[in-house]
Amino acid sequence: MNFTADQQRVIDTRNSNILVSAAAGSGKTAVLVERIIQRITDKENPVDIDRLLIVTFTSAAAAQMRERISKAVAKGLEEQPENEHLQRQASLIHNAQITTIDSFCLFVIRNHFNEIGIDPAFRVADESEIKMLEADVMDRLLEEKHTEPSPRFLRFVECYGTGTSEKRIEEAILRLYHFSMSYPFPEEWLLARLDDYRADDAQKLSKQGWFQEALRYIDTVLTECEERLRQALAIAGRADGPAQYVENLVSDLELIETLKEAKDYEALYDLFTYSAFTRLSAKKTQGEDPVLKETVKRIRDDVKKSIANLKKQLFQISVEDMLRDMAVCQEAVEELAALTLSFKEMLDDAKRDKNIIDFSDMEHFALQILLEKNEKGEIVPRETALALREYFAEIMIDEYQDSNEVQELLLKSVSGEGSGRFNRFMVGDVKQSIYKFRLARPEIFMEKYDTYVINKGDEETPQECVRIDLSMNFRSRREVTDAVNFICGQLMRKSVGNVEYDENAALYAGASYPAWDCSAGENPYQTELLIAGEPLEEEEEYSAKEREALLVAERIKKLVGRFPVTDAATGEQRPAKYSDIVILFRATAGWDEDFRRVLSENRIPVHVTSRTGYFDTLEIQGLVNFLRVLDNPLQDIAFFGVMRLPFLDFCEEEIARIRCFAKEGGKNGGLFLYEQVKLYAENADAQDALQNKVKRLLEMLSDYRKRVVYTPIKELIRALIDETGYGAYVGSMPGGDQRLANLNLLLEKAGAFQNTSFYGLFHFIRYLETIQEQEVEFGEANILDENADVVRIMTIHKSKGLEFPICFVCGLSKQFNMLDMRQAILMDAELGVGVDYIDPEMRIKRRNIRKNVVAQRMKEDTRGEDLRVLYVALTRAKEKLILTGYAADFDKKLQADLFLTMEEEGKLPYSVMMGAGSYLDLVLASLMRHTCMQPLLEERGFSFVPHAISHGEVPIKAAFCTKVLDLREELASQGRSAMLEQELDRASSLADIELQKTIEDRMEFSYAYAYLEGLTVKTTVSELKRVSYEETFADAARLIVPDKEETYVPDFAKETQAGADAQAAQGGVRFGTAVHKVMELLSFGKEFSYQSLEDEKRLYAVIYEARRSWIAEGRVTENELACVPVGKICGFFKSPLASRMIAASERGELYKEQPFVLGVGADQLSGQYPEEELVLIQGVIDVFFYEDGGIVFADYKTDRVADKKQLADRYRAQLDYYQRALEQITGKQVKERYLYSFYLQKEIMV
Repeated sequence: MNFTADQQRVIDTRNSNILVSAAAGSGKTAVLVERIIQRITDKENPVDIDRLLIVTFTSAAAAQMRERISKAVAKGLEEQPENEHLQRQASLIHNAQITTIDSFCLFVIRNHFNEIGIDPAFRVADESEIKMLEADVMDRLLEEKHTEPSPRFLRFVECYGTGTSEKRIEEAILRLYHFSMSYPFPEEWLLARLDDYRADDAQKLSKQGWFQEALRYIDTVLTECEERLRQALAIAGRADGPAQYVENLVSDLELIETLKEAKDYEALYDLFTYSAFTRLSAKKTQGEDPVLKETVKRIRDDVKKSIANLKKQLFQISVEDMLRDMAVCQEAVEELAALTLSFKEMLDDAKRDKNIIDFSDMEHFALQILLEKNEKGEIVPRETALALREYFAEIMIDEYQDSNEVQELLLKSVSGEGSGRFNRFMVGDVKQSIYKFRLARPEIFMEKYDTYVINKGDEETPQECVRIDLSMNFRSRREVTDAVNFICGQLMRKSVGNVEYDENAALYAGASYPAWDCSAGENPYQTELLIAGEPLEEEEEYSAKEREALLVAERIKKLVGRFPVTDAATGEQRPAKYSDIVILFRATAGWDEDFRRVLSENRIPVHVTSRTGYFDTLEIQGLVNFLRVLDNPLQDIAFFGVMRLPFLDFCEEEIARIRCFAKEGGKNGGLFLYEQVKLYAENADAQDALQNKVKRLLEMLSDYRKRVVYTPIKELIRALIDETGYGAYVGSMPGGDQRLANLNLLLEKAGAFQNTSFYGLFHFIRYLETIQEQEVEFGEANILDENADVVRIMTIHKSKGLEFPICFVCGLSKQFNMLDMRQAILMDAELGVGVDYIDPEMRIKRRNIRKNVVAQRMKEDTRGEDLRVLYVALTRAKEKLILTGYAADFDKKLQADLFLTMEEEGKLPYSVMMGAGSYLDLVLASLMRHTCMQPLLEERGFSFVPHAISHGEVPIKAAFCTKVLDLREELASQGRSAMLEQELDRASSLADIELQKTIEDRMEFSYAYAYLEGLTVKTTVSELKRVSYEETFADAARLIVPDKEETYVPDFAKETQAGADAQAAQGGVRFGTAVHKVMELLSFGKEFSYQSLEDEKRLYAVIYEARRSWIAEGRVTENELACVPVGKICGFFKSPLASRMIAASERGELYKEQPFVLGVGADQLSGQYPEEELVLIQGVIDVFFYEDGGIVFADYKTDRVADKKQLADRYRAQLDYYQRALEQITGKQVKERYLYSFYLQKEIMV
């Protein structure tokens, strides 16, 4: 293999601490393996493989690396079979420390357990077991605290609990505990929190770390404000600019400069409180451009808004009030820290009693063995660390960007750094640090990145600490790397996430792909942004996610079989397959099922590889319900689920009979379903098949409940699956293989539970509940063949380390999760704990200023993580990158970002970065500086101003699609064609001639009743009305169809310009349904009669009161009624028809929403059908009443029409069917029939 100069330096550099910053696709694993091989085969100074400590992030990565090294050693032995050193490596590699950090810690503990006094028979507990133990310990802790409560504890619970629950208190303790455990000395870190809020005066307060962070944040915002004001000043100074604003802008800049100079709280408070912006001049400058004038005003407004926000966040109260707040908050933080210390002590005792440890314990026990503190409080190595320092020739750490403080100190302790021997090799990419939820600290990587000397290969003497950048990307086409650089180059910055995307961090295309001939037309490898827009009225049935999924489905159909990809095995180009495609989401929950369904409906094979929802599958729900009932049968929902299981097969009617029997006996009120079943079984009068089923159910439960006492959980579940035939039934269902695999996965979980310190059915159910409640979720069992030709859907985290020829990054419009910043108690590694100021006596609650600073830091760190996750997603693509999202207010988004084209800086403004609500906001903002947005902007009347970084050579295409019905039709057509092609492909050239003739005969079969094609057995009045209406206007419609060919445009790029008519009709169906619902619910009593204006006022009050009561009773929702204008309903009651209906209601002769089914001869629908064919017509009559021996009926309409005649003509056929149905049902004649138009506010006799 040929290595680049940078890669070769990584392989060859010795006697230094080396930090390798390896960009995505830069071949870091290959380089790391080659370095290891070179170390163990070095002719001058060979090293045994077991003297290298090689730490990887996952066990799979460690196994893969061990395998690659083994193959390299085996290959060397083939060439040099007599080489004793290689023979020795082949033997040693099986015991070499190629491992995860947890396994290394376990190695240290098992070999030195005696040094910290732990039982060598300890067991590593799984995550769910630890969660259960934590819950038990938390219950005991709070119970003890409540038994003898201190005033401070009670105040803390009162302030930060919810009144009815202590869940928030428990969550805060657990979060602080886990937070502290990511530090080498958690007790010390917790004790340090006791001093966080101690400040006697303003001077001490201004020196605290959190206030220095506040100054950094203030400076960031003020610097951006200054830059924007200078931009506005430049615009105002133009010949066509608003010159009258120059003086105001100069004054604004002076104010910003004054604010930047202040460095203590008191000075800043005074400035933010008493300083003010000047009022803009009302003068006009001759020849000024109104657009430039408006731009300057908007920039200034944004600056004022930023300053106001700083004041709101940080300078709402005086320094005296602030110090008082700090004293109150200090008491709360001290109590939280004390509770957390107690919790840790009790949890440690509980784990010691059970002789178990968790992954966090591994790291801390290993630290205790390796390090200690001397009399001066300095951290020094113990004998074991010194011995390991001497033994290991080099410490190699993969995925270094995901290390935490404990892991950093651990590996540093066994390196030679403390004795002047620099032998740490660290490789990673901070841009791919995406495990913040595991408390990874990318800051550790960045500290070295910023301080290590860059090694360029021209150093004469070795440096102690060097950095080597691997920026060449050997994975992706230039079209992909250029797009990644364009987007991330504007998004990633030091102040947000601590990563600066500059020329050192950028990707440089190094992969060899066949180049695209630009003269051949549009580059098919260009990156695409596809945005689904708001639905048209006829498409409202599709959700936003479904619309986006349809967009993706259509694009996949056009790629598969057509788009050229380079085969990884042969290096030759071939048409794309489904397996070349991946669809990535930040989180699949709430998205994967919609996409899976839409793609499957369009005959696209798809597999969700990282889905959750295991416990929601039918087969698992049924089995878990049975286990719940065995443990406690007095659970109605679970018991109902058991009765519905296929091997018991109770139908809903039978369960209702059982409940009715108990009710008739007067015992229903206080009985559980299980007790009702027992009651029915004991009923001597029943003696029927249902009673036999009930007795069988109770006997089965009794039998299995007896077995629970002595049968291991796994065997109990296995018996239940086998003896009831449940496994066979599940296996015969659609997706049977997957369902059986899910049952086997439950058996595995039962086996894992049996290895825990808990036992019994009760605790097993609790074990499963803990997995769900604590979000230790696992997806369905994976039975997919890795070579299966399917589109894969997975999370971005799951995709890390993988690559795909075609990559869709979807769900970009999903809002960022900001819930962590809204909690009552916030935590940051450096700033400590932030809490609200709460005074329960005065009933005052406000966000403490320190908490606002912590929240802002958390927001910046979270946004940095968001950007790194996006980078990982974008860099999975090898040849084609497609981004998709949904925008309900696309025009507004574009208008809000227009100013970005005029920004001088390459990076997006800090305010844009922090104000973004989704990935789509960020991507759109970055693409505003790209020429791909020009068509979209100009179509909407916005002018496109080319930006300094508006690279036309970066191939990106943006498209906005509002119409999905066309997509559906095209996808259906494509699906049928694809099926035909697949069948043809399967056909053999040696076809069975007899079978072929049989098939041809069947294909030529002529159906004797073909003339009935199109005739349905059952139809509705509305459908017949629609057909009649379409026939009436068909000829007229044909006259206005333009007789010309339309220019072909790809469907995914189509845009429909909604006109005024479409806007007016939007929501029409919803409005009509709501009006009909109101008219059905109204009582039509005397209170609705209308005689005068006073009655109108009363009518309004009556209808509003009726609405309120319907909502309160749950008969209708507020959203359903939101679009119904009460005035239109009142208008109806002014009509003579309404008066007659009220009178009929008083007589008890008014009937509303009357359903009917009418049988008619098919010839009455169309002359092409015979009379003897019967068709059923179904409908609902809005209202009818008896009057003078006849029938009067009416139908409510909300259509927008020009006049009464138009409405009558449209619905005459419908009323004919209503009349016929009423006359057949009642035996009376219809004397009058009406339409009532809510739009015209008129009754119309038809």
